[in-house]
Amino acid sequence: MRRFPWSLLRTLVLLPSLALVLLIRLLKWLIAPLALLFQLLPGVPLALLQVRQSLRPRFVPIQEADLPDAAWIEFTDAAEALATDGFVHYGDFRCDGLIQNAVLWLRLLGQPEQGIGAIAAWIEIGGGTRPAHGFIEFATEFHDRRVLATNNLNLPYSLPTPDYLARLQLKDVWDSRALYVLHHDLVAALNQPISLAKVEQAARDPAGLLADSYAREIQALIARGWLRVDAAAGTARLNPWGALVGVWRQAWPLASLHLRAADRRARRLLAEHDIDVEAFVGGAPGIVVARQPLPAPVTIDTARAGYEQVLPLARRTDPQAVLEAVTVELDRNGDAVLVLEFRYSFRGCADQNQRRIRRLRGFDIVLDPEAGELAVTAMEREFEQAADDAEWAELTARSPLVPLALDPWLRDLDSVLPVALATLDAQVKTGRAALDSASLYGNEDSAPYWQVVAWNGEDDPPLHVRVDARSGAILPDT
Repeated sequence: MRRFPWSLLRTLVLLPSLALVLLIRLLKWLIAPLALLFQLLPGVPLALLQVRQSLRPRFVPIQEADLPDAAWIEFTDAAEALATDGFVHYGDFRCDGLIQNAVLWLRLLGQPEQGIGAIAAWIEIGGGTRPAHGFIEFATEFHDRRVLATNNLNLPYSLPTPDYLARLQLKDVWDSRALYVLHHDLVAALNQPISLAKVEQAARDPAGLLADSYAREIQALIARGWLRVDAAAGTARLNPWGALVGVWRQAWPLASLHLRAADRRARRLLAEHDIDVEAFVGGAPGIVVARQPLPAPVTIDTARAGYEQVLPLARRTDPQAVLEAVTVELDRNGDAVLVLEFRYSFRGCADQNQRRIRRLRGFDIVLDPEAGELAVTAMEREFEQAADDAEWAELTARSPLVPLALDPWLRDLDSVLPVALATLDAQVKTGRAALDSASLYGNEDSAPYWQVVAWNGEDDPPLHVRVDARSGAILPDT
């Protein structure tokens, strides 16, 4: 009897979905020209009449307490993440005249040793036309006054970039430290002499630095003919061609196309210098933001021995974080068990009583014994905010952290694996179980246990066994 062609069945099932997608795209591009026309006809005159850009905007210094909650969370997360790489906080600012009908909140950071500046921004647009959103930008000025800027703004720019500025827009790299690594690696690859003047100015006159940087870009756009000066008002206005280009870039559906095009150009430039952007996109545990060699060439075959190597790096990354789990990647070569990788998962918690905000963060440190290397992943971040004092008291009454203690009474990997392997091999009908991993967790009572996972074939469900990390006894499945 011939086997049923499952590939044909899969194609038949997917045909309606594919047809619907094609129909939606066809309708979108049939409607797009008319929609563009209706956006351009009122948009261009409105841009000519209403859009005004200050020749030198005023950035008002503010206290951290003056920041909105959403901006405070964004800025605090960014500052904490970048502090590990030597970034210094120079001040917080508010600007009301930079973006039409919007308030811009800014935090200025800098890395004095390498001449890299950073601006974390939060934009609140009036009228509810667009939701509030944030982004971060890193900038380096070279000795010839050219500037390299890298940001993750998720909106297209209205006008072309000035000649002195190379702007990379990576909309999908949302972790601030990951974006910094990309910027830093590109600066290193360019191998150009760097000017420290801007970072030095940030230390003594941060508001002036922000105003100077913006004024330089406005003057460059005026020189290229996109803007014209209104001397009486001290502002710059769009000329007709600038208004048309600006509305065209922001209009639906071209805005998303311009944004994707900017992302592709940035990726191509980085790829020319052997920098892979895709490695910095996705979930935090899969993004490596720092690597360093092991402090000493030692043999590491237990969780406790590896923890001694990763602890100093964990303390530098987040001094308040505690160890919550260990995962060891394993393999089997005959009778020998191969330890391929240790992954130590850390988690931290910080409460802001004045705002009733609890911030949670987590990161992993991966130890590769064969390569002799430690790698730090990007940080997962989340927060909870209480509506009132009673809810806040209830929230803070319990700790979300479950610390895992690698004390002398813990049965480590070397003593647990023989017991676990014997149990797993007994579950396999023929041959031996193919080892996958061993993980050390704490249960709801903080009692540690090991869970060892293996495979009994590609199509079979995984096998697992749980071992008490105190007594060494096999635990029943729950």
